[in-house]
Amino acid sequence: MFRVVNDYISKLHIGTDSEVYDKMSDFLTKDKKVESFNININYNRYIVDIKMKKYSVDSADILYRRFESAVSYPYSHISVRYNEDNRVRYRFVTCQENKTGVYMDVIISGK
Repeated sequence: MFRVVNDYISKLHIGTDSEVYDKMSDFLTKDKKVESFNININYNRYIVDIKMKKYSVDSADILYRRFESAVSYPYSHISVRYNEDNRVRYRFVTCQENKTGVYMDVIISGK
């Protein structure tokens, strides 16, 4: 699966998008399960660090799926999950029809 994501990324023009940033911020601000969050940009990649009020792998997965739905471009997206001790990390990529896309690491953990 990791190779598939890497191959997908290699075919895109990755950058940042203020609309996607605003969608991320709006979603995370309004979600009652989110204790706090940080969105950073590192080499055209978003690093989204989310702290949940009540963390579990299952609740993190539910939150992530809603987050993904809120911020993805309608054309295409792909993600892969890593379980890391007391948090989960998602590599998430979404693109438009013109092959411009956004890449982010979404890290979800407890407070």
